[in-house]
Amino acid sequence: MATKKTSVNPEFLYIPVANIVVLEQVRSNINIESDSFKSLVQSIKDKGILEPLLVTKGDGDSYTLVCGERRLEAARQLELELVPVRIIEAGKESGETIALQLTENLQREDLNPMDQAKGILAFIQAKLPDKNYDVDGVMSELMCYMRKPEDVSEEVVDTVSTTTQISGKSTRTMLRTISLLKLSDEIQSAIREEKLQVSQGYLFAANLDCPDLMKIFDAILKTPVTNATLNNLLTAYKKVKPDTGVIKLPSITKHVAGLRSIESFIEMGAKKYTRPDLQALLDELHVFCALVELRIPIAPEPAPEKKKPPQV
Repeated sequence: MATKKTSVNPEFLYIPVANIVVLEQVRSNINIESDSFKSLVQSIKDKGILEPLLVTKGDGDSYTLVCGERRLEAARQLELELVPVRIIEAGKESGETIALQLTENLQREDLNPMDQAKGILAFIQAKLPDKNYDVDGVMSELMCYMRKPEDVSEEVVDTVSTTTQISGKSTRTMLRTISLLKLSDEIQSAIREEKLQVSQGYLFAANLDCPDLMKIFDAILKTPVTNATLNNLLTAYKKVKPDTGVIKLPSITKHVAGLRSIESFIEMGAKKYTRPDLQALLDELHVFCALVELRIPIAPEPAPEKKKPPQV
């Protein structure tokens, strides 16, 4: 099917959906079951595609998508044959192409934090290709920029400034967002699927040295905790004093008696304690319970004593 040119702008065409090739985008996937996508489909069904897709010209009749993957997917859902596009120069720098994708996608309410992190990282890498930055390299530059911007090269300053404008995020927020990419695939997936709050993802990323990190992650997926409790769990190992010799531990019965005393105090002052007081106590008890489960191995039950045969 031939393309249809408009008389207003020779770069603006209607082209067959089948001729558009989609390469890797800032957005890693599209949730076709989300309310926002369903609203987009209904809007295109009622009014058509009001904002053209951005493409570059490929070989023959093919075009490569730059921006508009959600609109393209909606058109496919509606079985549209043609979509409006605007052709941009194929020779544009990859950094500029990613900037276009990032600018558009960050305006979408369903862009998840992991896709934001990927987009920001990819943009900085593309704008500074000679640096060969990995995640650590970009994070290091951002930290230097925040501490002593005068010691950072002009090209890095310009790139960081442009990235903050495009993403709408402060340098510190961009640093925290990119840090999510250092998390394991399991934790990244949980953030992407909204099983783990992004604020708690930041805490995991800030405590990658925690020896029980994955155990804690598995535990809070089953029993969610507050950010304060999670931070205590992730940093508890730093507060443990090194063993300098033989330490005589108090009897466990004393600890149990202490808990019983707390129980009595709560019962006596039930009308005086506020809800925040009790919530704070509950958070601390969650930390205590988690530490018991994670750090104290359960001793095997002793084997029953064999009865000696009676002496004859």
